[in-house]
Amino acid sequence: MKNIGLFFALLLVLYSCCSPRGGESLPLLTPNFRGYVGSAPEYFLLNCFYEQQILGTKFGNPDSVIVFNNTLTINPGNRVSLCVKDLNTMDADFYVRVPYGDGVRFYFRAPGKDFDLFPKLIFEYTRTGSRLYEDKKLIVAVDSIVLDNARQSRIFIQNEGEVVHVIVGIDTVYQGRTKLPLSEYIYVEPINSKVIIDDVYFYPITQPTYYY
Repeated sequence: MKNIGLFFALLLVLYSCCSPRGGESLPLLTPNFRGYVGSAPEYFLLNCFYEQQILGTKFGNPDSVIVFNNTLTINPGNRVSLCVKDLNTMDADFYVRVPYGDGVRFYFRAPGKDFDLFPKLIFEYTRTGSRLYEDKKLIVAVDSIVLDNARQSRIFIQNEGEVVHVIVGIDTVYQGRTKLPLSEYIYVEPINSKVIIDDVYFYPITQPTYYY
């Protein structure tokens, strides 16, 4: 009986990550119980009903990172990692809002473990412009591509071999090469702000996109 109870408890937790309203809390035994319980745990899933399910991990205060209706809210002082298993050659498509604060930071070609020990690409999208770093070295700064706290932004990150492409809306921040290896992981953190990711999709790249 204990094993059966544990199985159903685990099933409820998994469904809480995938359900349309997985962030709501309801008593377990009520007439309107809809099959989920509690808030998202430290690990969570996005796009559960799509082929490319995104596994997320919270770093910081788990209660300050909220998953609700497939929307991810990251409050100040926290970071999340997002990945699709075995997918590192990809297009990552983010719909992002920063309702207040300075901006949002993306780490990509970043390790899944020992985050602070290895180099990575860092893209900062802020109210004063956009910047891309290869680890700590500034690669490009574009003062004209700026965050507007009142508007949603679409941010597109492409990784294919040595080629990197970062776009905000229809504006290219950077297209070029890097020696940093591919990675499954993209990390997102606020810059003195709250970040709301309304939608995010990781698409596999099936054929070359750029020719040099």
